[in-house]
Amino acid sequence: MKNRNLLKSILIPSCIFVAILLLDLLTKHFVFQKLSLSGDVMSVIPGFINFVHVENTGAAWGILAGRPVFLIVFSILIFAIYLAFYIIRVKKFRGRIHLTLVISLGLIAGGCVGNLFDRIAFGYVRDFINFQFIDFPVFNFADMALTFGIILMIIYFFFFYTKEDERLRERNKALNEFKDEIQIFQNDSLTLKDVQSENKDQKEEDLNKPNEGKPPENTSADNDEINSNKTQKD
Repeated sequence: MKNRNLLKSILIPSCIFVAILLLDLLTKHFVFQKLSLSGDVMSVIPGFINFVHVENTGAAWGILAGRPVFLIVFSILIFAIYLAFYIIRVKKFRGRIHLTLVISLGLIAGGCVGNLFDRIAFGYVRDFINFQFIDFPVFNFADMALTFGIILMIIYFFFFYTKEDERLRERNKALNEFKDEIQIFQNDSLTLKDVQSENKDQKEEDLNKPNEGKPPENTSADNDEINSNKTQKD
């Protein structure tokens, strides 16, 4: 059971990470092959969504534009901290962590690495998804994964983080009580064995101990001599 929980806590986010990363990089590659110039547009669902060639030098949704080096370092640092937190939780709970945290890690890892690849390879992030019916920044699948991953992370911290710690404390308390009961039982068993051993030693000592305070028994020769003396007196 322990190994299966640990496997799930590693396998599930790994699969999500790979799926998001492939989806993000492949869609960027094919869309930007069609839309080779910045500003090129391809209609997908008229009036609802289209693809636009946008070179985003900022973070998700275009924030912090023009600071690629800072964003690269910041992205690596934040992801390393979150990954370290996840590893600590997995070790602490032996893989039995809430699914929201597991999925969150996979989404954040996929989105972070997808955009990080663009920043390192091109100096900007390739965005192309555009909603026509609302005024909304152009984005990509990595941005979507990061957004949903952060939402799940917030849900985990608000609703499940404290409950997991409380459940662990209760489990450890019950385990300690069980260990105490076993220790008491073992001590009682050892005491009983000691008493039985002492009783056995006492019995053996009593059997081997010579009879004290009792007159020595007369032998048959002594009895014959006493009878002879009585006859002579008579």
